Amino acid sequence: MAVASPGRSAATPGPGPVSAAAGPGLRAWWRAYRHHLRLLRATAAAWTVVLAGVGAGVVATFEDRLPTAAAREAADALEGVPAFEALFGRYVQPGGLEGFVLSRWGMFAIFVAVWGLLAATRLVRGAEEAGQVEPLRAGVLTPRGLLASAVAAMLTCFAVFAVAVGAGHSAAGMDAATSWALGAAMGLLAAGFAAVGTLSSEVATTRRRASILAGAVLAAALVVRVLAAATATPDWVWWATPFGWVGFLHEVDAARPAVFAALTAFVVAVLAAGFALARRDLHHGLVGGAGTTAAQGRPVGGQLGLTVRLTGAAAAAWAGVLAAAALVFAFLADDFVAVVADMPDSVAALEQLGYTALGTIEGFVALVLGWFFLLGVALFAAAQAAAIRQEEASWRIEHLLARPQGRARWLATRTVATAAGLVVLALAVGLAVWAGTALGGSALAAGDALPGVPRLMAGSGGTAGRRCWSAG
Repeated sequence: MAVASPGRSAATPGPGPVSAAAGPGLRAWWRAYRHHLRLLRATAAAWTVVLAGVGAGVVATFEDRLPTAAAREAADALEGVPAFEALFGRYVQPGGLEGFVLSRWGMFAIFVAVWGLLAATRLVRGAEEAGQVEPLRAGVLTPRGLLASAVAAMLTCFAVFAVAVGAGHSAAGMDAATSWALGAAMGLLAAGFAAVGTLSSEVATTRRRASILAGAVLAAALVVRVLAAATATPDWVWWATPFGWVGFLHEVDAARPAVFAALTAFVVAVLAAGFALARRDLHHGLVGGAGTTAAQGRPVGGQLGLTVRLTGAAAAAWAGVLAAAALVFAFLADDFVAVVADMPDSVAALEQLGYTALGTIEGFVALVLGWFFLLGVALFAAAQAAAIRQEEASWRIEHLLARPQGRARWLATRTVATAAGLVVLALAVGLAVWAGTALGGSALAAGDALPGVPRLMAGSGGTAGRRCWSAG
């Protein structure tokens, strides 16, 4: 008859499949890995279903989008056009199924990168801010061992995502080799920007700072892609950014081994830098020392002051990033309109995909904001919703509700602050659009730029947003 140990009843299950022969260090690592996997699985499942599903939908609807030979020839004419490649990445035979799908993943790759860096900053620096790391570090796990368990959990999610993309695209009718190459590349891209988020979490002292730092790296990579699309830029510049590497997945380039080598080196190099810094003290970073800033040390004037402090900095950071992107793309508006004026067949093919009025400045601006600004608004709103939930999960709300105010007032204050942040984002992007088109020599007036952004925010999707803008 088995005798229960003093600290565990006979009915208590063991720690997992590695417990029989493993030492306490490996058992602790396995528990930490499962803990991190539980934290990631809900959001990872959502990202995987949405991205892999949308990609497979592009494959399935290719014949409907480009039904005739003339439409496919018009799409092929977009290859090498700087304005389009600055927006969507490198075009290779976009009139064919594989080229058409890969061109769409030039845009989806941005979403994949955002997912990777947000997952990393949440799991590494966010968990530390929430006080979840101290109990894990109090045991036999070393700092690098704990970081390794978090990284392993993220890589597991990205591997599942890669399989979902490859299997989904192959099942939808795309070439199997291209489908699985695309899935592997997207998984590695997510891992690469998760490595960036991991490194920024070791460098910065708060999750917000880490996200801003990682977001700046992502923005710089996108700027390099825009520069690579210019006519006068040599082709090797595409290899200076991860968003350029994924443009060489088409079989005609015969560059897939080089793409996978570059992505793997990117992941390994950045992760190595993150692990080198992992032995820091808790709540410290390479920049800024302890995680309490001077602003955080100042008292706040009740819940309203706290809400302004929590929301204002995030809104300012998002507004700066989105305004900079809008300024760059709006500067290209005049060149884009001049190019599409000589490509009526290609414009007609794009109109079948829902991109209307591309021969006008307003149509181009609506195209850009329909892709970029709606993503930024959605991410900002989602981040604020998560912050509201985190305020309750971290017990900070207990101190607020101990004052003479109810939960409804607390939630209303946070909601109004988030809405005000969205207005700040809208105004910043509207002004940047006006300034960019003015610098580029086009005639979009400020009165046309500013009203369009709130209408675009209210759009439920890219096409609806573009129509809202063009209608004004």
